[in-house]
Amino acid sequence: MKILELNTGLFPDAQTVIAALRRMEAAHRVESIDVRRRDIEDEAWDRVIDAILDSDLTITL
Repeated sequence: MKILELNTGLFPDAQTVIAALRRMEAAHRVESIDVRRRDIEDEAWDRVIDAILDSDLTITL
């Protein structure tokens, strides 16, 4: 399973979820994208959209 982690900085207990995702990396493909920066350019957002469409599960933190 391909899991996408989008780090928005809005989830209060993100560290717990991140730790669980790191444990899942042995059995699943986990990709992390940090979208907390305010200066993200269009090309980076295109990559985010592509990653969402390519993943089986998207987790927003």
